[in-house]
Amino acid sequence: MSVEAIKKALSGVQDPELHRSLTELDMVESVEFADGKAIVRVLLTIAGCPMQDRLRSDISEAVIAVEGVSSIDLTFGAMTKSNAIT
Repeated sequence: MSVEAIKKALSGVQDPELHRSLTELDMVESVEFADGKAIVRVLLTIAGCPMQDRLRSDISEAVIAVEGVSSIDLTFGAMTKSNAIT
């Protein structure tokens, strides 16, 4: 089990508004894995993103499906002007 397997799973999750993968959009800020727990931080395109609940569901489903992952600690932040999608 590796962080790479989790990142690969996240590459299959699309932003519901932009229809591109979270990894392609550089929305995945960090991924850690220890003792069966995936710790993932995702940057939303805007604070208070109306699609946050859908993203939480899609991300959780993808990460839990990775062999060896038994739980996920998912947090959201928001992109700043310096890392915003153009």
